[in-house]
Amino acid sequence: MPTSIELVEQAMQNEEPPRTPVIPLVGLYSSVCSGYPVNDLLRDGNLQAKSQLAALQCFKYDGVFTCMDLTVEAEALGASIAFPQGDFPYVSDHPAESPCAVLDLEMASIKGARLLTFVNATKQLVNCVGRSHLVSTYIIGPFTLAGHLIGVESLLEYAIEDPELTKKVVNYCQEVLEPLVEAYISAGAHNAVILEPTASSSIISPKFFEKYSAPDLSRMVSRIHKGGIKATIHICGNTHPILHAMCDTKADALSIDSAVDLKEAKEIVKGRATLIGNVDTTLILTASKENVQKAAEDCLKKAAKGGSFFLSTGCDIPLETPNHNVHALVNAATGNLTQH
Repeated sequence: MPTSIELVEQAMQNEEPPRTPVIPLVGLYSSVCSGYPVNDLLRDGNLQAKSQLAALQCFKYDGVFTCMDLTVEAEALGASIAFPQGDFPYVSDHPAESPCAVLDLEMASIKGARLLTFVNATKQLVNCVGRSHLVSTYIIGPFTLAGHLIGVESLLEYAIEDPELTKKVVNYCQEVLEPLVEAYISAGAHNAVILEPTASSSIISPKFFEKYSAPDLSRMVSRIHKGGIKATIHICGNTHPILHAMCDTKADALSIDSAVDLKEAKEIVKGRATLIGNVDTTLILTASKENVQKAAEDCLKKAAKGGSFFLSTGCDIPLETPNHNVHALVNAATGNLTQH
């Protein structure tokens, strides 16, 4: 049997590997395995890497992610961030009152910001398992970052009232992220996952996506590729109407939520990108392990044939998810029948 990273490489080359790679989106949920406090993982790269490795050892999937945090880049640009105890952080105050004010914001030095936590975690994961497993790190998408800086409602209002200024702001957000992209490449990441939830078809129209998000996603993908690593786009909610446009960014993989039918997505994408997904995170939180495994097996039936697919969750695993449900998802791909 090939190693985990060999399975991943085969799948991404439009080959059907001996078994489908399985890489659930395990971020802060890794604290369940490590015992480290959630908030500590967002501030200490060493603990974050150790926590992710503890989860990898527990569930034995084929790749590791850093923790998903949609606030860290906005924080480095001046946003105020709330850190609820044992929960995901969120933007509590936007640093700009208008698009023009966004253009005056400057990104803090990576070494002097919480950004370094995620760069260091990436580096440690690569050093520990980079030869055997896919190591992926996250970076916020430019349209989503713009929403964090002035507020999503304001961003959408300006998109209607002043399209050119809005495009300029989103492009600025893409440019200001370039040093972080370069830092992740230097850290040795195999794959950079661009998080662009605000561009979901559940929030904006496909025309808005193509006008305001896709151009700068393409630029980010190109920059990531210049560094010699893979690029993935993750967008929550319904992305069925924009799958073609997501492929046009030249991303190597698309991480899609449970709102999208995998069989239809596979037919639309036609091998232009590897699909990652998409067991419902509500299901994995609340259902029995038998139902979770069945849902995972359904995903495999819909998308595993011909490769270009990783079994995963539709989004980050909720912190309260039962341990045995993550085992059930992984077991669907690995055939490990050990009882948990």
